[in-house]
Amino acid sequence: MLGVLGGATPAVASASAGYISGVDAVTDDWGDEGTLSTTSYANSAAVGLWQQVLVADGLMSNLDVDCSFGPKTLAATKTWQSRNNLDADGKVGPATFGKADNRLTDKGNGYVYYNGSNGVSAFKRANGRYSTLFYNSYDTWSVVYYNSKPSWC
Repeated sequence: MLGVLGGATPAVASASAGYISGVDAVTDDWGDEGTLSTTSYANSAAVGLWQQVLVADGLMSNLDVDCSFGPKTLAATKTWQSRNNLDADGKVGPATFGKADNRLTDKGNGYVYYNGSNGVSAFKRANGRYSTLFYNSYDTWSVVYYNSKPSWC
């Protein structure tokens, strides 16, 4: 088992890494990620990952997942934040990501599930990076980048 010793601090992820990252416990993966909003990483695979959380919680449909932080995603995010007793500012920052990652479950073999109130969204975590399947991607896993999105999203 790995631990933190003698004043060492755990690695901190952020948008500067270029992708949604994860190591160790899945319930501590997203709280240190970059902020998503209508003006920050608004067109990215990272937004697609967040939209899949919103789908699992019944606030969007699979057909709404377009990797763009538009009006639908903004409204659904504010509703999600209100339901989870957070400031409903519509920005997916450390508090929102941190609350969401409490509902992640490690299913083994790199698979991670987000357990929503209306369903489950599946992700893969390998080599410290999250990947996701998008609704119309035909079983192609894509790394969840901040500065780009798959062509089919």
